[in-house]
Amino acid sequence: MKPSSLRTVLKTSISAIALGGVVFLGSLLPQHAKAQSYLPGYTTTNSFGGNTGTNINSSFGFFFDVASNISIDGLGFAAQTGWGNGTNYTVKLWSYVNGGSLPGDYTQIANATFTAGTPYTLQNNYYWQALAGGPLFLADTFTTDNTDQLGYVISAIGDFSNATGNVAFETGTPTFDPRILYAGNGFNDASDAGGYFEVPIYDGGVGDNGYFNPNFSIVQPSTVPGPLPLLGAAAGFSWTRRLRQRIRASK
Repeated sequence: MKPSSLRTVLKTSISAIALGGVVFLGSLLPQHAKAQSYLPGYTTTNSFGGNTGTNINSSFGFFFDVASNISIDGLGFAAQTGWGNGTNYTVKLWSYVNGGSLPGDYTQIANATFTAGTPYTLQNNYYWQALAGGPLFLADTFTTDNTDQLGYVISAIGDFSNATGNVAFETGTPTFDPRILYAGNGFNDASDAGGYFEVPIYDGGVGDNGYFNPNFSIVQPSTVPGPLPLLGAAAGFSWTRRLRQRIRASK
């Protein structure tokens, strides 16, 4: 290989390592570039989809408590092949007080919109987006308050109706992280009276379907040490070499 070609390869490889992404023909793969790992708040088994058949926007979601202080770093919704990546789906997360019985009880604390051209990551059968501004702290709402007056609610909002390119509602058997206590579910649509749209309150007649479309990612503890600095690595190699020399000299 010519020196100039070798330099080009080395520069490309170094750039790829610095970016920490997947490189294909000199560029990051669009949409599916793995920027980080996501730890789902829950996973489902035996899940299957359906459609509301209402041809209007709907909101599916569930209430939950946090049994210890945690932080989350991403929001997501169920990945399905029927999504054409052209219809907007928004995942919203709120905290609530007073049992969440009135619209004014809710405070939106995070949201993520998925549409064509928006970067996302596909992991664990969910599309994910990192939270803007970094991880979000969720305070314990169970240990210090077991009256269900405080808590959180998450929902996926979009067109779940029976049409090509839409996402079907998701159901199944969820397995929640031990720190997440499932506290009930709900559904509403744009025709519901009372202004509750986007906050899942009313049962829309779809049974247990749809509530497990949205998901959130819990920040993973840092267990893998970072790369050794170049100067530190050089010092380590030098120390090891001197140690070997002293061992040989003592024999």
